[in-house]
Amino acid sequence: MNKNPLTAFFLSFIPGAGHAYLGRSIRGLLYGGAFFGPLGLLLFIWAAGDLDSEIGLILLTCSFLSWAVNMLDMIISLVSGKAFAPSPGHLHSPEALTSYEQQRERSRVIVLSLIPGLGHMSIGLMQRGITFLISFVGLAAVIIFLSVVVNSGALLVFLLGLPVIWIYSIFDAAHCMSAKQRGESIDDRSLFQDLESQIGSGRKNKVLALALSIFPGLGHLYLGLQMRGLQLMAGFLLIIYIMDHFRLSLFFFLLPLLWCFAFFDALHQAGRYERGVLRDEPVLTQFIRYQRWIGIALLTFGVLYLVDQLAAKVLAENSKELYSVYLEIKYMLPVAIVSFIMIAVGLRLIFGSKADPEQGTPEMVLQAQDASDMPNSTWPESPTQKGERTEERSE
Repeated sequence: MNKNPLTAFFLSFIPGAGHAYLGRSIRGLLYGGAFFGPLGLLLFIWAAGDLDSEIGLILLTCSFLSWAVNMLDMIISLVSGKAFAPSPGHLHSPEALTSYEQQRERSRVIVLSLIPGLGHMSIGLMQRGITFLISFVGLAAVIIFLSVVVNSGALLVFLLGLPVIWIYSIFDAAHCMSAKQRGESIDDRSLFQDLESQIGSGRKNKVLALALSIFPGLGHLYLGLQMRGLQLMAGFLLIIYIMDHFRLSLFFFLLPLLWCFAFFDALHQAGRYERGVLRDEPVLTQFIRYQRWIGIALLTFGVLYLVDQLAAKVLAENSKELYSVYLEIKYMLPVAIVSFIMIAVGLRLIFGSKADPEQGTPEMVLQAQDASDMPNSTWPESPTQKGERTEERSE
């Protein structure tokens, strides 16, 4: 059985899915039924209007316990290697036994790596494992300590670095385990020595790029894609600011869409980096032609924001009635503007002129127009023109 233990573990967060992936159909059905059955019954009672708080708590407790037992069973199976045991007919096959031992050892390392550093320690990389463990625990302790001392919850945003270390630790332990099973020598170097050698060689780490991509644009910046990374990061932060400041919860769906695009684009760019075909292309190339209008819009937005802050302060100090009216207008105006823009764009898409397929896309038409403005000397010669020029020289 050639199954990925890491895939089995993450599938186990859906009760029964991980066991079904490993071919344990009966356990998958039992855990899935024990989890989704009480939830379905709870939903049915709630729809009927006869939901009691005690009954709801009991059903939720049953679902949680079944989920916890499902996860515990999967962890024990992966650590002990029972999930990858060969069939009785292959017990005496050396290849099957070797594959079983390797899969068992790999599963144990991956499960232990859920606590950063323990997986490395289990294969003898003590220095590397201690580095991961201290980095993870130390960063969490320092951020929480500073947040309590300064009395500022804004510092907790730096806890986003913990998933980066955690994901990198899991993939690094799996990589070291695979190298050990292939018979390669593994140096017990700390994480910082490894990063220093990679920076000195100029090479980028694909796993680290993916881990940094948890925050949109950061993985692109690590790969050297400054323009693309800054666009994604600015777009993500701008959407959060606009929705929070103008209370436009209508566009909340844009956040997961942009995050998923940034993450999988970083995965694609990391693959292009390994193939040596990496190019820093902007995400929205069509906006480059309108950079002057975008600049004017940003300048206007900055002026309006400054006037808004000054007007709010003056009205709050002088007239509470005018201040309340101003706040109503302030929060209704963005909604009206966005609604007008959406209506205008919708009408433009419905009644706008369609592009002629024979003429190509607007970008192709602009490129053709730019090419027509070039001097004739810059155009490559055709074979006929080369032949005529050769005959003239010979004469």
